[in-house]
Amino acid sequence: MRLGAAAVTIFIAAAPFSYALAVDDSQVLAIVQKHCVMCHAAKPTHESFAEAPKNITLETIADIKKHAATISAQTVQTKAMPLANQTGMTDEERATLDQWLKNQQ
Repeated sequence: MRLGAAAVTIFIAAAPFSYALAVDDSQVLAIVQKHCVMCHAAKPTHESFAEAPKNITLETIADIKKHAATISAQTVQTKAMPLANQTGMTDEERATLDQWLKNQQ
């Protein structure tokens, strides 16, 4: 029995990521739509922007993947985005976004 338990422990420890850490694309898209798309869209709805800042649009999963490094730096690491956290992004949402970004690598 001990050998079997050890094998299970090794298998779990060696897994690339836990299913508990799996984040669905739809979760990330919902977070980005709630907090980012008002500015980072082809046609921003935020009153301060006529076009997406730095020409970064985040309307699709493909867009989010394309700008993953910038999103990680600005939204997860420095918390500079959303700008002045106007939309009230929570640390939990940032952690979810971070995990999804890491799972894409």
